[in-house]
Amino acid sequence: MPQSLGSPKPEGEFLKASRWKLARGYALGMAVGLVVILAGGYWVHSALVKQALKTELQQLAHKEAGVHLPDLQRWAEGQMTAADVQIGLRSHRTAFYYILSSDSELVHGNETQPELRSDVLGLLKNNQLPRGEVVFENLYPEDEPSLRLALLRYPVKHEGAYLGSVYAATDVGGSLSHLDQLLITSFLLLIGLVFLASVGGWWMADRSLQPLRLALQQQRRFIADASHELRAPLTVMTTALTVVRDEAGSQLAEFHRETLDDALDETRRLSRLAEELLLLARADAAAIEPVMTTFDPAEILQQKLRLYAKRAEGKGLQLVCEVDESVPIRADQDLFQRMLDAALENALTYTPAGGEVLLKACREKGQAAVLIADTGPGMSPEEAERAFQRFYRADPARQRNQQGAGLGLALIHELAELQGATAELVTSTGEGTRLYLYFRSA
Repeated sequence: MPQSLGSPKPEGEFLKASRWKLARGYALGMAVGLVVILAGGYWVHSALVKQALKTELQQLAHKEAGVHLPDLQRWAEGQMTAADVQIGLRSHRTAFYYILSSDSELVHGNETQPELRSDVLGLLKNNQLPRGEVVFENLYPEDEPSLRLALLRYPVKHEGAYLGSVYAATDVGGSLSHLDQLLITSFLLLIGLVFLASVGGWWMADRSLQPLRLALQQQRRFIADASHELRAPLTVMTTALTVVRDEAGSQLAEFHRETLDDALDETRRLSRLAEELLLLARADAAAIEPVMTTFDPAEILQQKLRLYAKRAEGKGLQLVCEVDESVPIRADQDLFQRMLDAALENALTYTPAGGEVLLKACREKGQAAVLIADTGPGMSPEEAERAFQRFYRADPARQRNQQGAGLGLALIHELAELQGATAELVTSTGEGTRLYLYFRSA
């Protein structure tokens, strides 16, 4: 399956992503905490307001039930009729009440707006309101603004006989409007506090990442310095070993010649490793400025074929170069050659004897591409997802005898990004590996 993922730069995407993650976590934690606090505060305040309403209505109903118990008794005994009903006016109050008999007939009342009597009585639902509980109802009178009423039914009994109910009510439009305003204010406050928490989280995340940023900078500086310091002695060692092998190799015993060849191979491997580390450190520090030119990669591919042919032959591999057509690409020639070197080193290292390594310039997916393919063991999808990470080597148990530090594909990915190119792996276990390098066309 294709994979084009790579390891983020230590001081670039990695730190930025970490900062965003920390800031989001802090803001989310603050938001959850604030929601709990504000929602809890709103719920408590709302409960207190409703409890105060209930207490007020219960006291009113209880008082009027005691006062008008004789009226309900007279009504039940038939000594009082509708003609005897008297309704008082509480114009300076918000709470009012009506007393209904057991057969839902109006016995007495004290109201604030007589014109709403029929509408209010229509809400009493034939004495079916729950006992002792506050019920909120909307009232929509004609030619009048709507009302929000809190109603409470208080049953009246005498010697076990149900005589009727006192219905205490009050206009709660102002109280509930206050709760609505409190809810809106709490929501706006939440947004403001979350914004401040996000800003504070961004700042705190930056402060918390400072030690990591410093450590990464020191690590990068150390790798760059160490790689730079190793280049000169390794070059001297490689030159000296090559001279000894070329001039005195025939005079040495076979064991000594083999030891000399092994030492030369290891010295070259260390030189490549130092070069790769130095190049990655420079890429991290944005110290590489690609010189972009347009060129045909065919000649460079043929040059690499000649350069690696002897090594491939020594491992029993067939190295093939194909160029379907002229495929000009836009890239930095030096960085392009380094990418090819890293890709060929990987392919020659992990392809078993009798296999084939292919170099090919072609057009793929409508883009100019260079393909490096091998018939090696390939990688599983899980391994391919991590293949571009630095120092990652697939299946160390299977490849413990293979050389390499796991930097080749990481280096290819970094150099591709610098040139605006893309590196993509197509691989599966036992099917070999195909590495596509997609470049901008001329």
